[in-house]
Amino acid sequence: MAKSQINKKPASKSGLAKTDKILDTAGWFALVSLGLVTVFTYFHVQDIIPIHFNFMGRPDRFGSKIMVFPVFAVACFIFFAITLSVKYIFNPAKAAAIPNKNFDFAIRIVRFLKLVVMIGFIYILVITNLVADHLVSGLGSFFLPAVVITLLFPVIYFFKKTMREKMIKK
Repeated sequence: MAKSQINKKPASKSGLAKTDKILDTAGWFALVSLGLVTVFTYFHVQDIIPIHFNFMGRPDRFGSKIMVFPVFAVACFIFFAITLSVKYIFNPAKAAAIPNKNFDFAIRIVRFLKLVVMIGFIYILVITNLVADHLVSGLGSFFLPAVVITLLFPVIYFFKKTMREKMIKK
């Protein structure tokens, strides 16, 4: 056996880096967790629950507990839209033929954002449970700024990194 064959690491079947696999697995775990929290919320809370929160995180509209299922449906739509965009629009399998760090980083950011969105939906449903049980008064005033910062920071970081690399090439 040639020395070059011994030292070569076996290529993974999926072509994903370890970080990408972790983000994908965590995203799927978050989606399943969201489904379980949705079912728990439906069977645990009273008939009337908060269905909308204002910009300060306080409930401003109430409705039937059946409304937790449309929330889960919206989360599933977002999750699968992002998952399919990575699979078909970005198409990492074909892009592997042309190494591009920015492309790989962009896909990683999209996977990270997918996970963050699922965690946000889980948080909203958990707080809905707590508000319905009169244990808390709302999402908290930090929720909206935290979501904006969490969603925008990776995107801003990506553009900054990309622009820095373009400036270095010039």
